[in-house]
Amino acid sequence: MELPLSAVVVCEANRTRADLYGLWLEGYDDRRALTAAQFAEAFDAGVAVLVLDDSFGDGARDPILDRVASEAAHCRVLGIRDRSSGDPVAGYDRELERPVFEADLASCVETLSCRANYHLLLDRYYRTTALISTYEWRASDDPADEERYERLVDRAERLQEYLNGLRPRMSDADVRAVAESIAVSDVADVDAEQSTESKYRPDECAQCGQDWSESVDGGDAAAKLGAYVWRCANCGHVDMRADPNHRHVSYSSR
Repeated sequence: MELPLSAVVVCEANRTRADLYGLWLEGYDDRRALTAAQFAEAFDAGVAVLVLDDSFGDGARDPILDRVASEAAHCRVLGIRDRSSGDPVAGYDRELERPVFEADLASCVETLSCRANYHLLLDRYYRTTALISTYEWRASDDPADEERYERLVDRAERLQEYLNGLRPRMSDADVRAVAESIAVSDVADVDAEQSTESKYRPDECAQCGQDWSESVDGGDAAAKLGAYVWRCANCGHVDMRADPNHRHVSYSSR
């Protein structure tokens, strides 16, 4: 997953309107879905904004919103509705009423894209600093721990730079909305067994360089095969750390 996220999925059954929205969203990686099946193919964890027509897919709205919430919590949803549609929809972060104009669509997507990227970066920053605190509290003389600690500090500094660069493009209300949507307790609450193994798990694949803190095709970047053994979901490389003083690396074809 590359940062910043630039993918926008437009769910609009009317091809003319979908194409028009795509033209208005120049500069984004726009993916257009005319049907629910096309949405299923277009959507993944790398999507920043979903533009969703309220009547899309003949009742597909709620299942689509459920998938967004479960697979990409950072993704923001812009709902397109009729003036007489009634109460706001809980799953929409912003709403526009028909007819939709270029300036309004572009402005809303820009705001929501910033929110989505800020959410993702802030979540990763929280998770990284939580791990850093764990290492500082544990205070080990293991060189492998020191190496991993330094990598975590470097990652936190890079994430902080990304956040600082994005902040001027956002209002105070946008930043508060993102911060309130992230449950810090969930990020920091790691059980003892997971903490013990996580200190030996590499940050990335030694074969292809895939960052194991990121998802691959919506799933975990590293699959746990056994105690201290992980396989890279990107290339199939297996990393086995059976104990703190021994490391064996092999290759496994998926």
